[in-house]
Amino acid sequence: MTQATQAMLKTLTDAVAADFAAAGFVLKRGRHFEHVSASGRTHRYTVGLSKQKGWYSLHLTLGLLDRTLMAGVNAVLEQALRDEAFDYPETWSPALVESTIKARVSNPVVAALTDWRSLRDDTEALEVFNARFWIWLRAFDSLDEVPGWEAQLSASVTLSMEWFRTADAAEWIEANTDYPALYLLHRRSAYDALQVRYQALLERAPDPQEMRLFHKHLSAA
Repeated sequence: MTQATQAMLKTLTDAVAADFAAAGFVLKRGRHFEHVSASGRTHRYTVGLSKQKGWYSLHLTLGLLDRTLMAGVNAVLEQALRDEAFDYPETWSPALVESTIKARVSNPVVAALTDWRSLRDDTEALEVFNARFWIWLRAFDSLDEVPGWEAQLSASVTLSMEWFRTADAAEWIEANTDYPALYLLHRRSAYDALQVRYQALLERAPDPQEMRLFHKHLSAA
């Protein structure tokens, strides 16, 4: 990261630092505001910033992390990825397969928010939401081109707190995630609900084979 990008990142994080500090968040690695909630899960707000082709590209994202929960999820996922029935591309070397598995099963993120438009009110038109909040994904040469950027960042803090309060609940995780949902439903022996959720996920899974193998090893756990 260039010095100019580092300076811009600090300007952006400084603008929300007081609001996050008041809510118990701590800035980590210069871009992540994190807070461990009463549930033990970590709430993470990330200021993603890069500079390419002469302009800055800003992307604000949110994450809900739970290392304990995801350790269980990832243990089942690793079994699925190492199942002899898993069909990797023929061009993949054993080393690539192994590195891919290790990367997949080291993820502590339960849920992430990358498109803030999903936070608009049920009755709110997309155009209305875009008019009141738009800084979550923004390209600019300088902040002089972004009128009201400080107010927009403050609004992002408010919206993030609302999302964290909603997402940090087992019921929400079961209804809105994939493997974590199946794992939680299995852990509390809600087998009928698990099957309903599994079938819904399987219908739109980007990799149905992986989903089936995860369900297979989860059922055997």
